[in-house]
Amino acid sequence: MTAFEASLPTDPSIRGTGEPEWMPSLAETTRARRQMERAGIVRSMARGVSQPLVPDGEAPWPWLIAAAVWVLVWPGLIAFRLVQGRPAWLPWWVPLLAALVNLALLVGPVLYSQHIGGDDDLRQRFTRIQTLPQMLALEPSEFEVWTGMLFQLLGYQVKNTQDVADHGIDLIVSGPEARYGLVQCKRYRGTVGEPTIRDLYGTLIHENGDRAWLVTTGAISRQARDWALGKPIDLWDGLRLIEFSKQMRRQ
Repeated sequence: MTAFEASLPTDPSIRGTGEPEWMPSLAETTRARRQMERAGIVRSMARGVSQPLVPDGEAPWPWLIAAAVWVLVWPGLIAFRLVQGRPAWLPWWVPLLAALVNLALLVGPVLYSQHIGGDDDLRQRFTRIQTLPQMLALEPSEFEVWTGMLFQLLGYQVKNTQDVADHGIDLIVSGPEARYGLVQCKRYRGTVGEPTIRDLYGTLIHENGDRAWLVTTGAISRQARDWALGKPIDLWDGLRLIEFSKQMRRQ
């Protein structure tokens, strides 16, 4: 039995209170988890949202040293071979190979970073999760990663708060609609009520944020939506997340 299965009720057909009628059963969720593990979807969540090849503020010293060495070596090899004909053991193709290696050292990290951080790779990983059972089958931390992918595809820079004192905030985003946005992720089967939205709004004010998002696999009550009207808060329920996944797949 996996840790995910151990966290579920004994009877997988049980539905909790406050769940919308469109909520899948626990049996469907468990089955989706197994399928996602076999397909490698769960493993892909471990990569997180796209990150730069080198963290901000850190110098890629091994790469810089290797590139500097090659910048000095391969022109020297060409000079010895073409001008003085030495060393005699040096085949004509070695300087060419050295030049190509130097080019790879310079261009390779850029291409690799574009590959792992590009929208195509991110969209492919994000849209592999398309149904509500799949979303519910994610662990909370995996759901945060998946939500972060969504925001990045929407043009935001994303930072996961992880284990810091975050006041219930899971992601910090900046982008088209917010200089400093706060995202609360709830992998939830029930209905999010007004008190949760009030708390989120209080955190937004306390943190001097521009906008807040409540992202949940569950439903959002009418009272919660009414209370959020006119405030810089967006409420995304499970059905809205399904729409996002379909939308990103069509792009």
